[in-house]
Amino acid sequence: MKHQSKFSEEQKQQPAAEQQTQSASAREFATVEEALRYDAAHTTVPPAIGERLQKSTADLPKPKTGWWRKIFGGGL
Repeated sequence: MKHQSKFSEEQKQQPAAEQQTQSASAREFATVEEALRYDAAHTTVPPAIGERLQKSTADLPKPKTGWWRKIFGGGL
């Protein structure tokens, strides 16, 4: 008697694909800062949020020049 599989080829490959996705997304970071930097580098900001951020920060004052820049100049 010939054995027939109840699963299609697509269903057999699905768990393997899920395992690959899980292993690719599992990362360990030494510090929280490293995790945040990684996330910021790999996350795209939606255009609408980018525009809102530009508008909300447009009226903020420029950061003050540090004392060391005043003495040594901005060439560093």
